[in-house]
Amino acid sequence: MKTGWSLAAVLLLLAACASPVRTSELPRIDQNAGYRYAVLEQKAPKTIDKTVVILTFSGGGTRAAALADGALRALAETPVKAGDARLPLASQIDLVSSVSGGSVTAAYFALGGTDGLGDLETQFLHSDVMSTLVWRTLLDPAQLAYPRIDILEGYLDEKVFHGKTYADLIAAEQPGRGRRPFVVLNAADMASGSVFSFNQDQFDLICADLAELKIADAVAASAAFPVALSALTIRNRAPCPAQRQATTTPGTGWIMTENGPVPRRLANDLGADTAQGVGYPAAQNLARFRRGTVALTYLNREGTKTYVQLLDGGIADNLGLTLPLTLLTSPSESPSFLNWANTGKADKLLLLVVNARGQAANDFGQSARPPGIFDTLLTTIGTPIDSTSYQLLGKIDQLVDGPFNPKSLVMVDFDFIADPGCRAHFQGMATSWTLPGAEVDELIALGKAMVLQSPDYKAIVTALGGRVPEANPSVEQICAPFKAKPS
Repeated sequence: MKTGWSLAAVLLLLAACASPVRTSELPRIDQNAGYRYAVLEQKAPKTIDKTVVILTFSGGGTRAAALADGALRALAETPVKAGDARLPLASQIDLVSSVSGGSVTAAYFALGGTDGLGDLETQFLHSDVMSTLVWRTLLDPAQLAYPRIDILEGYLDEKVFHGKTYADLIAAEQPGRGRRPFVVLNAADMASGSVFSFNQDQFDLICADLAELKIADAVAASAAFPVALSALTIRNRAPCPAQRQATTTPGTGWIMTENGPVPRRLANDLGADTAQGVGYPAAQNLARFRRGTVALTYLNREGTKTYVQLLDGGIADNLGLTLPLTLLTSPSESPSFLNWANTGKADKLLLLVVNARGQAANDFGQSARPPGIFDTLLTTIGTPIDSTSYQLLGKIDQLVDGPFNPKSLVMVDFDFIADPGCRAHFQGMATSWTLPGAEVDELIALGKAMVLQSPDYKAIVTALGGRVPEANPSVEQICAPFKAKPS
């Protein structure tokens, strides 16, 4: 596996110490406040006809961020019928779920919409981020007094997100500023190995106010590649008075059990008896039961989870699919896209998955000598990540029998490049925060072209009264310089 972390890891491993406190206690739980889908929808409702639009962005450093950028540009250039108007499909997205490198693009899109993609390309995609991180560490000895993740977080906060917090995301959803999607950045909780999503529902469990958290903190947590970077630590404020008060306040979705307050959705995942403290591990839906047991730990009833240690979201789900699949299959979540379909609020689905998985060439099968420590470490990390991705892709197939018609699955994935030479070119690009400018431009163009040339994308756009523009350049034109030579 080719990676840009090799030099940076040696230098950044020197840094360690306690993290700063990143959360403040939530004064009250209010379903009509905070960073939630329902709050954003109230401020700027979508006008597209009965359609759920979901995008997921994978990990993969700048490679993933650029590929996601291109996919968004495709939706920005696709007009569809929205009420009495024709609007770009990018303005009608319900959810973007992302991890690691994809989270940079997702967060930037949440703040600035597609109009901000040019700035993203200038300020991040075409910047030498790796060299800046290394030189900051070398030239400023004070950096060594902080955990390694703070070096990345500081760069993102200063150079990319300019001090913005989740309060700015909430404010961005205002009339006249263009509709923004619900963007959920995902990290992995080291204690459970499960996905930790940055939204207020998750932060209700730890009784923390997400609105005050910096965007750079969430992106850094989502991209905290193991070993090279330390975990990002956030303070768990639970249990707290706001959680107990929520059980007596109508509309909060919290109930009181003999063991303390819990969200009703959590009680539904666990089963009523489990919420009361009995517990049935053989619950009918084991996936929901597992999700409920993990969520229960954040309530910190035993006082053993005062801090949450977060690493790269790719460890738990490198495609960002966990939350979308939950919303598509569970009636207890908010929003529940399953309920939308069952009640007639939605009958069409576009699920666009951007998978920037790399696969650099290696000689493991040609050498009698075992691979070195660095290759072994990367394989040990990467193999479970890939395995989880394949399992989640398998679950997407189950949606074919679901309630949506049409159901359009659009895959932006190097594996779908027909020419082996071109496929190897893109799969061999480094997993790094810095890529050559030409590669960045190729990735953006490829992401855009793969969406516009997808038959499923054309089908859903046609169903929405729109027309897909021609891909220029096309995938074939992008691949021309890299085509495999005939043997």
